[in-house]
Amino acid sequence: MAVNLATKYSNKVDERFTRDSQALMGTSNDYEFTGVATVNVYSIPTATMNDYGRTGSSRYGSPSELQNNVQSMTLTKDRSFTFTIDRGNKLQTQMVMDAGKALSRQMKEVVTPEFDTYVFFKQADKACSEGNFGETAVTNQNAYEVFLAAQESLGDANVPDGGRVAFCSYKFANLLKQDSAFMKYSDLSQEMIIKGVLGEVDGTKIVKVPKSRLPRDASFILVHPVATVAPKQLEDYKIHDNPPGISGWLVEGRIIYDAFVLDEKVDALYFHKGSGVLGALTVTSVAGAEAGESVIAATPSTVLSGHSLVYKAGTSETAVVYGTDVSAWTAVPADGVIDITTETVVQIAEANSADKAVAVGKATVVANEG
Repeated sequence: MAVNLATKYSNKVDERFTRDSQALMGTSNDYEFTGVATVNVYSIPTATMNDYGRTGSSRYGSPSELQNNVQSMTLTKDRSFTFTIDRGNKLQTQMVMDAGKALSRQMKEVVTPEFDTYVFFKQADKACSEGNFGETAVTNQNAYEVFLAAQESLGDANVPDGGRVAFCSYKFANLLKQDSAFMKYSDLSQEMIIKGVLGEVDGTKIVKVPKSRLPRDASFILVHPVATVAPKQLEDYKIHDNPPGISGWLVEGRIIYDAFVLDEKVDALYFHKGSGVLGALTVTSVAGAEAGESVIAATPSTVLSGHSLVYKAGTSETAVVYGTDVSAWTAVPADGVIDITTETVVQIAEANSADKAVAVGKATVVANEG
């Protein structure tokens, strides 16, 4: 006779690790977006200096009307989610399928990370497009020197010394802690890690951030909060008890947000690349419309200013490490359509401005066989 062993499910849920929003420490709410989709911000230029003339009627120079510039900030991110929990499923899973806890889990694990990732990318991308970045390979001998170079960049642009925040990867933080110069001059030796703040140097907080929230190839982003406006115009979350057609709960959420870097404060951002860690891309390949065509794509598809997505197809995978030269690879077309003959593997890499790989992914080729 067979022995039937009993099984039991615990009523305690194995929750994943989460953390609160960190990007908000590097943004401001100086502009009001309530009731509007776009906010226009004026900036006023200055007049040139002249040599004063002691004769004539234009002794101060030739006057011209002072002009103004306008920056339009339009909210673009309108995001939502929804799911149901059947009442029977809740009752028959020891009540662990709780709608309120599920909503809280969605906020902590999905909504907050998406917002932070978006803000950090916008800041880093703007810094890169303006030339406010560094690419020196970071070691435990120069980490503090690299950090001070970023501080110098902001200081030379008249950015206030106080209130700055450096969002760094855990790898950079580890290298920084091994740098004897940093340990000598930071507050770390007096007060160890508290709430993710590694230390404070010259009034700048150093905050460790999971690499999943930072742009690929990030060592750190140095910001002053006045440079970035990150409004959350709408945060609407609902739990419907027994809505029509459902015995249970319907959970819905919507958030309208965005992030903008002010034109006159862009120098309050600095991004240091060169993490030394190869990022991962999710690559897909589906059959194209014509014979021999495949449509390829990479996720995430957004890349920093100066970076690009390139691909290589072949019968086998090409070994790629951080910094591999991919200058011979081909740019991924805007529509993703490529011609395939005998290739069975396609790889997509994110290349930096020097055509070196900072992220890569692969997929099995799927092509239209005609």
